[in-house]
Amino acid sequence: MQFIKNIVIISLLELQRTFSTPRGLAVVVAFLLVWALILRYLVMGAANWLANGEEGRLVGSFFNSRLIDSLLGWQVAEFSVFWVVGLYLFPLLCLILAADQTASDRTRGTLRLLSLHTTRSSLFFGRFSGALIVQALLLSIVTAATCILAVHRNQQLLIPALDTAAMVFVNLLLLIAAYTAAMAVISLFARSARQATTWATILWIALTVSLSWLSHRYPETTNLRWLVPGAHISSLLHHNSWQALQLAIVPGVQATVLLLLGWFIINRRDL
Repeated sequence: MQFIKNIVIISLLELQRTFSTPRGLAVVVAFLLVWALILRYLVMGAANWLANGEEGRLVGSFFNSRLIDSLLGWQVAEFSVFWVVGLYLFPLLCLILAADQTASDRTRGTLRLLSLHTTRSSLFFGRFSGALIVQALLLSIVTAATCILAVHRNQQLLIPALDTAAMVFVNLLLLIAAYTAAMAVISLFARSARQATTWATILWIALTVSLSWLSHRYPETTNLRWLVPGAHISSLLHHNSWQALQLAIVPGVQATVLLLLGWFIINRRDL
């Protein structure tokens, strides 16, 4: 019970550090400004086009695109665009928002001091939980904003928009959890948030290229791609309902394995 209590306390401290420090507020404001522009100029514009079924079907038949067909299948057009953008943008933002879980504190020696008052496991899981909660709050804000845009366009979409918002939120949060767990591990080796983000970017590019080449050369190794967070994004693109949760096991297993790896590392290396 004390272990859970410590995790909660550390998570709350992480929230305070994010929303009460100049650096944390700058990141949050930048995040919200980026999404405000996306919602205003991309989501609203594309939603108006997708809401016109005839134009959408014409373009879909011209390009013979499965993606366009799946976008047209959404009852709430705003969320079809939000879904595609969010599946790629939120993982990228996670590389920044979740980069400094332990890196800076370990460099300054603060992590060693904190470990005198609580367990290393509590520190690791508390920082992970805090980073995930921060992203969940930001995700909920932009999801709610998208819902408001849909209802503003058509008030009859209130119930479908709320249901779709819940589906999108749950699936994106699961995706973010896997990336946040990966950043928790990388942060154990980096000396700063910037270094953690850089290493994560290089690692993802290297793994993507290597596994792509390997699966092309040796088709039997194709399933290795599921080891990398975000491997199921291309599959999620074609889902527009709660059936997307059929793929939830992928980020769930990835996050669990990465957290266990991070827990093992933090308990066996010098802080």
